[in-house]
Amino acid sequence: MPVNFDSNVSITVEIAFDSNPLDSSQTFTDVSAYLRGFETTRGRISELAEFQTGTAVVELDNRDNRFSPNQSTHYFDSSAGRTKIQPLKRLRIRATHSSTTYDLFHGFVESFPVQYAGQGADSVTKIRVVDAFKLFFNATLDGIGWQLGISKLGSTTRLTLTQAQEKSSVRVKNILDSFGYTNQSISTGQLDVITQPTTDDLLTALRKVETAENGTFFIAANGDATFRDRNFRLTNTTTPAATFGQGGSELPYVDIVSSYDDNKIVNTVQRTRSGGSTQIAIDSDSVERFGTHVLTESGTLNIQDSDVASIAEQKVVSNAIPQTTVESLSFAPQQDVNLWAKALGLDIGSFVEAKVTTPSSTIETYDLFIERIKHKVNARNKTWNWQIGLSPAETGAWILGVSKLGIDTNISYT
Repeated sequence: MPVNFDSNVSITVEIAFDSNPLDSSQTFTDVSAYLRGFETTRGRISELAEFQTGTAVVELDNRDNRFSPNQSTHYFDSSAGRTKIQPLKRLRIRATHSSTTYDLFHGFVESFPVQYAGQGADSVTKIRVVDAFKLFFNATLDGIGWQLGISKLGSTTRLTLTQAQEKSSVRVKNILDSFGYTNQSISTGQLDVITQPTTDDLLTALRKVETAENGTFFIAANGDATFRDRNFRLTNTTTPAATFGQGGSELPYVDIVSSYDDNKIVNTVQRTRSGGSTQIAIDSDSVERFGTHVLTESGTLNIQDSDVASIAEQKVVSNAIPQTTVESLSFAPQQDVNLWAKALGLDIGSFVEAKVTTPSSTIETYDLFIERIKHKVNARNKTWNWQIGLSPAETGAWILGVSKLGIDTNISYT
């Protein structure tokens, strides 16, 4: 049964001992009663970096030896004569607040390492868990592309004179479906991509689509393989999911780190699609002021050079001039009851606002997207440290075909 973290929130840790990794329906066993703590990390270090494999370490009490693979008393399949303590079983961590359950991490067990302390007086297993990115990396796409007699011309696939193509979102779904990963959340792509057969691993193939679309691809807290198109963030900046600050109606933070440096400057982009010519976008003023900061992307899956050029322009427009922003923010939700509902609902890509009070008592307001989420929970001492990595949000971007020129203030090339 769930373990009460405090009077407001309970935590549940479950392992699907009786299911295979890719079963569409998972049967979970609650192991929350043995929870001592956990740490999780998901996301990427900045908006210009790749999303990395999410990881978790879950510490469980093992004094009765129930999580040891070499015992036959607990979690044992007697008909098959083997333990259910096996790698790649699904594990999920959830929290419940006011009768609403929120996902914190969903992944696959790498190992059940058992530790003994005090000459056997104590024992724990610190289960190592990874998200689906590792499964995608270990699997080969095996030539998935347009296949005569299988694909439907004009439906799932369209042809030009030289190559097959389909919407980026369709490509992502087809790749995931080919692997049998049914946990999906896919927004409609804006661009077409090449679908020529490839022997890439699934993760590389999915990242290539992400790059071609200039969107995002990550594993959400509930385990969904999540694809967001190039305009998704630009059109989801109306109302912050949470506002952090020191004011009475704001959610208090423990620590906040701002950044203003050249690591995120991109003022020259050289981008080439497969079979196309190199498209170059340069901000000459930025180059003169800060020197050349080049981003090179080659062999993208885009169909048109014009799409390649517009993405290059968008990257330069967004990153040519360094700006002061909030890089990370940490908070402890148990310190303020109002934090729980807002904090538990946040995930990668959530739009939030931070109001920073400076030593001179001025307030600086930042519009931000969440890029990374870390949890560190001690279930015994009832401590929960929460850190989110952030990137600046383009709240005024002008989007071709969506925004009204003269009303929306800035221009973003799309």
